[in-house]
Amino acid sequence: MKNVNHIVWADLIRVIAILMVICTHCSDPFNVSPEARLNPEYNLWGSIYGAFLRPCVPLFVMLTGMLLLPVEQEIGQFYKKRMLRVIVPFIVWSLLYNLFPWFTGILGLNNSVLSEMFAYAGESPSQTWDSCLHNILMIPFNFNTYTVPLWYIYMLIVRGEKRCVSKFGRSENI
Repeated sequence: MKNVNHIVWADLIRVIAILMVICTHCSDPFNVSPEARLNPEYNLWGSIYGAFLRPCVPLFVMLTGMLLLPVEQEIGQFYKKRMLRVIVPFIVWSLLYNLFPWFTGILGLNNSVLSEMFAYAGESPSQTWDSCLHNILMIPFNFNTYTVPLWYIYMLIVRGEKRCVSKFGRSENI
């Protein structure tokens, strides 16, 4: 087996950040749903609750940077070693999320199902194949209404690339 240096306090921060992410997502309906918008008290407490928990994102970003740095390998090796584990599940989940509206249409379900499941879908989301295909073709460029939970992966991929390029750019020029 491989001998890996284990940082216990980083695992503790990761567990705390995971719980904060779960709680943050639980607070979203208090701010996004039409029912909550009609009740200012829901919005107030949902906003307070959500704001208290938002440090989960910077915690994950800092942990990712701490555990990845320093990058001492070629950019190709870096991506080959790490990103294949990220890219394949990312593509699979992106496809499933984006095909879900179309499947609900095929099953004859009302599009209100989408509004209930996806907080940002709006009042009358499309269930057409054309709409799903458009969202699938946009996967390389940006997340959409259905893939909001995957936004962090976009940031992780881009930050990893910039970190490798800038580090090697500096070390090659010295």
